[in-house]
Amino acid sequence: MSDEKWCIDTGLAIQFPVYTRFNANDVLPDPITPLGASMFWNPEMFPGGSLAYAELGSATAVEAIENEAWPFGAFCYGYLYVNVTMARLVGIRSGIGWEGIDAAFFGSHPDAPLHKDLPTDINPELSQKIADRTTWTLTTSTFPELDEETRIADGLRASRPDFSTLTNAALVAYARSMMPYSRLMWRGEVVAGSQAAIGPAVVMSILGPDNPVNVVDITGPAGDVVSAMPSYALWDMSRLVRASAPLTKAFDEGIEGLNERLRANHPDFAQHFAAFIREFGYRGPSEWDMGADSWETKPELALSLLDRMRQLEDSASPAARRAESAERSERAYAQVTASLAGADEALATLRMGVDSARRFAGWRELAKSNCIKVINEARAAMLEFGGRLAAQGHLSDASQIFMALNDELEMLVYGPSRMTEKLAERENEWRALFDVEIPLFLEAGKPMKKLSELPRKTDVSFDVAKSGDVLTGTPASSGVARGRARIILDPGQIADFEPGDVLIAPQTDPSWTPLFVVASAVVVGVGALSSHAMIVSRELGIPCVAGLEGVTKRIPDGAMVEVDGSTGAVTLL
Repeated sequence: MSDEKWCIDTGLAIQFPVYTRFNANDVLPDPITPLGASMFWNPEMFPGGSLAYAELGSATAVEAIENEAWPFGAFCYGYLYVNVTMARLVGIRSGIGWEGIDAAFFGSHPDAPLHKDLPTDINPELSQKIADRTTWTLTTSTFPELDEETRIADGLRASRPDFSTLTNAALVAYARSMMPYSRLMWRGEVVAGSQAAIGPAVVMSILGPDNPVNVVDITGPAGDVVSAMPSYALWDMSRLVRASAPLTKAFDEGIEGLNERLRANHPDFAQHFAAFIREFGYRGPSEWDMGADSWETKPELALSLLDRMRQLEDSASPAARRAESAERSERAYAQVTASLAGADEALATLRMGVDSARRFAGWRELAKSNCIKVINEARAAMLEFGGRLAAQGHLSDASQIFMALNDELEMLVYGPSRMTEKLAERENEWRALFDVEIPLFLEAGKPMKKLSELPRKTDVSFDVAKSGDVLTGTPASSGVARGRARIILDPGQIADFEPGDVLIAPQTDPSWTPLFVVASAVVVGVGALSSHAMIVSRELGIPCVAGLEGVTKRIPDGAMVEVDGSTGAVTLL
């Protein structure tokens, strides 16, 4: 490994020089696998994200395409960084200024490099396009492009061939055939993700800073959020387990080997679970990386969540909690509308903002799901190939195939023994990157620290909170709950998580969602107003606080805490 950079690291765009880990650490919290980066992110997803800025009308085609590096994002030290400068340009051209973007995305962090004004920042034509897009965002009830992407993504899964009948070369070709679709899917992801902030911003402008009701209280659940659907499906299966003594016994015997026992001894339930995996198996921890496990490739991840959920009483139904969340939202809405009686324009604007916030929260989750479905198709094909190579002794296990670069796959097809030592060495390098404490911001043209000069995560510490301390993050989902804090770094490691515990996590993605059902509240270290943790917490009626930096090190595991999702306060009891 070069001390300057890792094998998948890209250059930074000089014209758009500022990059950050904020928001990126919510997508790819860990170093990405080489195949995930070289097959999808570098050649397709960075371009797709950049082109989406042109789709939005916030950047010119030249800005989005004709640069030495795609301005959407980059990899450095094996980690994903997203571009700040391009987002700032959207703020400048929309009239809110780059400082407003900084405040929304990372709380105007003091380490952020200042924006350097250029004559090209101001573009009246693009400003008008952004204004038109905002009008669309606040008024549309349809998103045809996202509908198209959903049909394509679902069609790819429905037409998947039987991998066991394909040659290794055909498996590689199938995985690569997903690449251009991943570029397309970023259209909906960036449009929905960026516009999801418009509705809440409008609501906040109506409420004002001194209103006792905040945007979290009034927005409430979006309804039909695709990333919440697995939780409802798992809940239904958990009721079957809870009502059956033989199924309960099978789960009591442990998760290891459970899937095989279910197929052998409980075929009807096994069919339910197989149908669940077919529909939602693309989900999984760190699912943006094709080298990560999904529920399809490692069903034990979903079975572990089901095991936790079966312990809940029927009264803990996610549908009931969602109904309570919706009722709180409607009460908050009624309180605000009463205070605005007679102000017809403000009332109409408020309704428009709330409706837009809810629609785009759901659309953002759907857009992400489409991206993940495409990645999972390639993941499943490569694991079939990797399993064959492992059986022949060329790899230590099937997942080691993700240590290869895309242009090395032919060698794995025709001369796999030549890659054995290289991939083993690269896997060691990749694992070493997990302990690197990387900079929050990077700036093109400025010197970057070498890998050997970066501190280790084990060397970075936070002050541990004690009884009576109040930690303040971002209000994410209304409600107040008390419970035992449980630090969970990986949703696959939940054996000690009990119903009613407060989930304390560095970040979450949709694969964590069923754990929300078991938790009394959720606190995460990262997340903006329209982040996954916020959207799903509101959908499932769970109090949530986000953006509490270093939370997994600041709150002791096992401490009793109170979480107020309306104020963002986490109190150690």
